[in-house]
Amino acid sequence: MNEYHRDVSDEELLDDLRRVAELLSKENLTMSEYQENGKYHPSTIANRFGGWRNSLKKAGLSLTKTWAKHEYCEDETLFFEDMQLVANKLNKEYITARDYKQFGKFDLSATFRKYGSWNIMLQKAGLKPTPYRLGKGKEITDEELFQDIERVWIKLGRQPTINDVKNGEFNFAQNTFTRRFGGWRGALEAFVKYINSEDVSEDLNEDVPDSTSNEIITPESNSQSAKSQHSTTHKTRRDINLRLRFKVMARDNFKCCKCGRSPATDPTVVLHVDHKYPWVKGGETTMENLETTCKECNLGKGDLVFEE
Repeated sequence: MNEYHRDVSDEELLDDLRRVAELLSKENLTMSEYQENGKYHPSTIANRFGGWRNSLKKAGLSLTKTWAKHEYCEDETLFFEDMQLVANKLNKEYITARDYKQFGKFDLSATFRKYGSWNIMLQKAGLKPTPYRLGKGKEITDEELFQDIERVWIKLGRQPTINDVKNGEFNFAQNTFTRRFGGWRGALEAFVKYINSEDVSEDLNEDVPDSTSNEIITPESNSQSAKSQHSTTHKTRRDINLRLRFKVMARDNFKCCKCGRSPATDPTVVLHVDHKYPWVKGGETTMENLETTCKECNLGKGDLVFEE
């Protein structure tokens, strides 16, 4: 969890923004640049001043190129058409506000203030709404909420903020988290406690026989191969639970260990957690034998074993 800096004054936060800009000899800063060099977490500053863009203005810094490229759009038709273009580019039936900020042409703040809901804007653009869950008579479980937090945390490559909830990154609405955990901070604390808790019954492989027989094909020549029997005794399940998956991805900085790609920089990237030494060949489901890979690298590997 990131530290609270509730008692830090506005001027202290702005001074640290200016310090980092001077350190890097830049007239503007991205949140990533500040996170690597700043004293506070960028979300703390963004939340204090109503967004990163406003924070840069308050500190007397220039807007980043990403922000500067967004122009005000007086014609709503053009704005909603641009939302459709972003959805087509990402091959998605709906987009989040973060998607549009990254790939869209216009500044969405004025249009958002007018309609007050991202889902209404999606409807105006002819896109599907983000899949908020309304329950429909079925109680939403804590684990479903934790899975949503995990999904967004992995996608962003950082701890999600309340602004991410408001911007439509999550499948559940802000009120859902507030009613369940007393607030967004309470939701994050409950999630971290859940991730760090240990449930032995989820890790032990009690349902699998003590010994399973698997065939390994070992190449002996260019024209033929020989088969040998390999018996393994597994102490862990093959399936990777949410806790372990998140821990592995956090350890690997939410990036593919093979190609280095991340959903935080490329929304089309889908991350998996894969066994380094295949489970079918005796590999266990442990932190040491797991790594983060993107969908493409994972499919390309199959059950191959690579020497490190």
